[in-house]
Amino acid sequence: MNGHCINIAISGISLKVSDELKIELRKTIPHEFGINWINIADPNIDLLLINENFFDTEGIQRILEEKQLPCLKVSKGQGTCNIEEHNTLYLPFQQTDALKNWIHLRLLSYLSNQQSQHTKIEPVSGHDAVNKKFLTDMLNPENARLHLFDDHGTLAIIDTRSQIAWLEPTRTQTQTNHSFNYEFATTSDFTKVSRKVEYNLQDWLWNLFWHSLEFQRLAPNESEYYKIEYWPQPAQSSDRKITLHLSACFIQGAQLSQVATQLKLPIQTVQQFIAACIVSNNGGIITASESHYLQTETAEQPAEQQGFLNKFFGKIRRRFGL
Repeated sequence: MNGHCINIAISGISLKVSDELKIELRKTIPHEFGINWINIADPNIDLLLINENFFDTEGIQRILEEKQLPCLKVSKGQGTCNIEEHNTLYLPFQQTDALKNWIHLRLLSYLSNQQSQHTKIEPVSGHDAVNKKFLTDMLNPENARLHLFDDHGTLAIIDTRSQIAWLEPTRTQTQTNHSFNYEFATTSDFTKVSRKVEYNLQDWLWNLFWHSLEFQRLAPNESEYYKIEYWPQPAQSSDRKITLHLSACFIQGAQLSQVATQLKLPIQTVQQFIAACIVSNNGGIITASESHYLQTETAEQPAEQQGFLNKFFGKIRRRFGL
């Protein structure tokens, strides 16, 4: 166990079933624990899920004898036996309560005993390196494939050349914190993510940091001007209206405080939007003269400005059916 992350290895099971089990385990294991999906060769396994056909092999039995760790056999056979008694999970999986009981009885008690026998495990602490340079370096195409993670485990593996992301299947709609970090991806890291779906890297990063409020400080102060290069694509429908309005302003180049005033939004919301754009490499700070949002020579005509704004957003709403 690394910090608050439980190390789980899945072996001898198809990718489709493996992804389903990962999602089910994430639902079942208490959320104060992160999950780190690791290779069976990793010496730090806390829980092993193994195809029952391979359970009696010499290699598996050696691992279980050496570590005395909890193990769940996965079977496609017809069975209704109690998971707690036989340590067997039958597919298609239906015994949610039984699995929850097994997790508490076998896994959590095992971890508790391990902690009591060793030095107290401290949470993985955050770091102060998540700044613009840190993120720019991360997206350097020379990096190729990187493993992104935080103190709750793997987030994704990204390919900075092809601009795609493969996500850890239990964290497709998630957020992160200041423990966010990255390293070069190894072959074993690919067991932690699902490659059934490829996500656009910039869109995924924008959504991740739009929902990660700790990174608002990455945005410039409210008197600065910012211009985005493309419209972010929010993953959740509830975010679409507000991000559409913000995008319509900053695609022209705009001052943060002016946008907050015109849209009647907290400045923190505007800064969170810009912070997510910075992380996803969308645009940059500009000068006031480069801004084209509500630039008029007659500042004494606020009603006319508001009329223009209402007409503009009316067109946007009709176009996108909002």
